[in-house]
Amino acid sequence: MNELSMIDIDLMQLDDALLSRLATNKSYVRIEPDNMKAFLFLMPPNADEEPYTIEEIEDFLCGHGIIFGYNLSNIRAMCKKGIFEREIIVANGELPEEGTEGSYELHFAPQRKAPEIKEDGTVDYASVNKLVNVRVGDKIVTYHPAVQGTDGSDILGNPLKAAAVKDLPLLRGTHISRRNTEDTYFAEREGKIQLQDGKIDIQNVHEVYGDVDLTTGKIEFFGDVIINGNVETGVTIRAGRNIEVRGSVEAASLFAGGNIILQRGIQGQQKGRVSARGQVYAKFIEQTIINAGGDVFADSIMNSRINTDGSLNLSGKRGMLIGGYTHALLGIKSTSIGNDVETRTIVHVGCEAEVIEKGISLKKREVQVRSMLDELTEEIEDLKKKAAIYGDKQQQMLEVTAAKIFPQTKALKEELAVLLDDQKEIQALILKGKGASIKVDGNIYRGTVICISQLQMPIEKNTMFMEYVIQGGLIVANLIIR
Repeated sequence: MNELSMIDIDLMQLDDALLSRLATNKSYVRIEPDNMKAFLFLMPPNADEEPYTIEEIEDFLCGHGIIFGYNLSNIRAMCKKGIFEREIIVANGELPEEGTEGSYELHFAPQRKAPEIKEDGTVDYASVNKLVNVRVGDKIVTYHPAVQGTDGSDILGNPLKAAAVKDLPLLRGTHISRRNTEDTYFAEREGKIQLQDGKIDIQNVHEVYGDVDLTTGKIEFFGDVIINGNVETGVTIRAGRNIEVRGSVEAASLFAGGNIILQRGIQGQQKGRVSARGQVYAKFIEQTIINAGGDVFADSIMNSRINTDGSLNLSGKRGMLIGGYTHALLGIKSTSIGNDVETRTIVHVGCEAEVIEKGISLKKREVQVRSMLDELTEEIEDLKKKAAIYGDKQQQMLEVTAAKIFPQTKALKEELAVLLDDQKEIQALILKGKGASIKVDGNIYRGTVICISQLQMPIEKNTMFMEYVIQGGLIVANLIIR
């Protein structure tokens, strides 16, 4: 037998001897019932024996069927430091790492189904009905694909399978798209966004079937708002397009990017406010501030403040305007103005005095800005001439001064551009209101003040069937021939 074979036999005999001493010296392995942990109780070797080795302990564990999850740091410590006669964890199983199901991440807050409780303990009932608005191109949802988990193993090597996870089906909805990505959804139109029964819906009309009060809260919506009931005191409604109220309106605030239609009118109690970029239609208007970019139509207006860049039309049998201040840039048509108790009623058409005064103020400021620009320009030109004559030293002074002057010049030029734009708008208003008249198809009562542009004419006695215009620099009343 050669030398190599003799060595192999000696090593095998040595391993058997070492294994037998662990098996016979009351050392033992304890495996927990779920096969996820193993503990080693190690007896000290005899005085004439070699210290235990890591390999020897691993062979002992393997002999008990433990083939996975050795805690080498603990085994190494037991060998080096001689940790005996107590149980030490020597193997740990590995639980499977669970995957994640596919999920949709919403980039908007869905409408609440229960009122929000604030930090101070109060309940915000308005939060239940708060609208969520989106614009075209807004990112609304991101899909996160499923990620499969990783399998584990117990210490005996038995695999522990991670549960399979699934991707979700494509998101259902209207007016949404995925565009250039599979995982991100975008809004295809402007309006309110809702998530219901797993479906996204974007609507450009928000309709309320009932009254709107403080428990409903503030309504803010990019599209049209339709209220089928009443709007009570303290409510605020903002719409990017039109507002239509089919009931009555109390002391509420309504703001619309388009038209406002009040089928039963508004009783504002001196607190109501209606503002529309377009037209305003109302059965009646009482004690309310109205601002409109377009025409205003009503059956009657009482003790209100009306300001419109269009015309005011009071039609119908009543068609009356009583009390308050009314300005209509393009003119007023009414069946009657004032009343027989001589309630002070001021009506104005054409451009208001404040607008004219603002135009004058803007012109004065324009002159000032132009003068300052001329002075700065002259200063720079003067330094340039000196630099050409006196050379480098003067050139350095020119550069230092220019560094201070250029920012001032830039700011003044920007201000001048704004001033010119504002003046153009005022000139357009003045031109637009030129030729406006006040036409009354019925009674005009004493106490009424007729105002056209910068002129005014109090009505000294009751009259009727008149149209008031400016002729020859004066307000003239022309009889309407029926």
